[in-house]
Amino acid sequence: MKLRKNRGGGGVLLLLSVISLYTSCSGKQEAPKSDDPRYPITISIFTQEQQQQPPADNKIYKWIKDNLNVTFSWDILVGEIAQKRGVMIAGQDYPDLIEINETQFIEAGALIPLEDLIEQYGPNIKRHYKDVWEQMKWDDGHIYYLINWGVYEGADQSPYYGDSALWVQKEVLKDAGYPHITTVDEYFDLLINYAQKYPTINGMPTIPFTILTYDWRAFCLINPPNFLAGYPNDGNGTIDPATKKYKSLLPQDISKRWFKKLNELNDQGYIDRACFVDNYDQYLAKIASGRVLGLHDQRWQFQSADDALRDQGQYNRTMAPLPIVFDQSIRPRYRNRKVPNIGRGIGISIKAKDPIRIIRFLNEYLSEETQRIIEWGIEGEDWQRDSKGAPYRTPEQRSQQKDEIWRLHNRGELLRNPFPSWEGSFTDGYPTVLDDVFSEREALTRPEDLELWAAYGVTSNNELMDKDPPPNELWFPAWSMPNPPDGSDPQIAWQRCEQTYKKYLPQIILAPPADFERLWAEYTAQLEKDGVAKYETYMQERLDLRIKQWSK
Repeated sequence: MKLRKNRGGGGVLLLLSVISLYTSCSGKQEAPKSDDPRYPITISIFTQEQQQQPPADNKIYKWIKDNLNVTFSWDILVGEIAQKRGVMIAGQDYPDLIEINETQFIEAGALIPLEDLIEQYGPNIKRHYKDVWEQMKWDDGHIYYLINWGVYEGADQSPYYGDSALWVQKEVLKDAGYPHITTVDEYFDLLINYAQKYPTINGMPTIPFTILTYDWRAFCLINPPNFLAGYPNDGNGTIDPATKKYKSLLPQDISKRWFKKLNELNDQGYIDRACFVDNYDQYLAKIASGRVLGLHDQRWQFQSADDALRDQGQYNRTMAPLPIVFDQSIRPRYRNRKVPNIGRGIGISIKAKDPIRIIRFLNEYLSEETQRIIEWGIEGEDWQRDSKGAPYRTPEQRSQQKDEIWRLHNRGELLRNPFPSWEGSFTDGYPTVLDDVFSEREALTRPEDLELWAAYGVTSNNELMDKDPPPNELWFPAWSMPNPPDGSDPQIAWQRCEQTYKKYLPQIILAPPADFERLWAEYTAQLEKDGVAKYETYMQERLDLRIKQWSK
């Protein structure tokens, strides 16, 4: 990661202010306000988690107040993040903690370095991040935020698969007798055969294949060729493992192959043409109607629609992932070994009133006791132990976990998503997610899933995608590398490329097949004019730097 050097004079002043604050917060700190390191504090937080404000009676926040002496003041994003972020940076109007998922707050000097505070006051933090300590550092050697997800304690016991896949409705697989399919042609033949057999579902026209094309979520439009060609998820491009060369996905032949297939399918009437004008809510509504047979996405984007089908008693119409590739010679690389979620987390701002107290809270937040409260809830209320000491939930407690109103009052969702989190196992060997305890897995697993997994000789969707994924490449995942700086040539080039693919790819899919080659040539020529090579050069520089840094 890189601390940008191309700031104006205001950026230099900000950098000086950060250094000044850092000096006061590392090694030469003022004495705490009290001999008690848990003296009361209210911590203000900016979060991009667009959820409701937690009610005053939320029991998790009450537990934190009673046990850790901390309360929270929330600034929850409303509207566009770019506009909100710009206003905050321009006015240097920051809360104590800022949720990070882009580099701009760091580049603007909005966050203080954390490593010395962690060394002095955060043993739990240091232990938790010990294996990814170097990966968390910015190019100036400082750590500016704590990664939220992807840092494991003990063994990973999760059966959940939520990453990219070509998804297919479970009923489609069952109706076809659970065929073993691996290629794009086999996948679409499966969808087409079902659509021809059942032209309507729930009284509405069957949709064989839809695409999420709305706003920033349009990565679902451009990413499939990456996986179909056997590459892992490296964002907007591919990296040759032998040469370590980065190439944008957009103009590649593998992309041409995918979009030619979609063009042919559209000509046959099997592509959801309305998807190119639908917004995100309309996309979810279509899936929740039970009539979409297939799509490419990451599950977290459409999980709410799957949940709606479950709640409507149509679990057979929820989606299963498949590791589809172009041809049988290609090894799928959809499922990866776990990686730290570099680029996402929580940082302490330069305006934080009490960084020492905040880091002490974060240290306690990463204790096993607090993490069990955050993940499992309150013992005796949300779960209990049997005569052998094994944790479990009653049927009523399991039902509560699916109730959004109950969760608002009884879970710490606003903390859980952006804050550091144990994943894997607690020291007693039980999974950090109670749903993954074996007895709970058995109780929660639906018959439809058991039948599907048995048909394919697996025990989870994770195994359905890959029972033993190969080791990650040193740089993986490239999607976590910093984006080009705002206003830079590569950033402007990528913006233009985004506009181009959002304009041309729908036209290419919807055009008569006779026009495909002409439109593809126009599209790639425009990408060249947009400066796609400048973006590739920047990403290559970032890749080379990451390989150098992470090789230490």
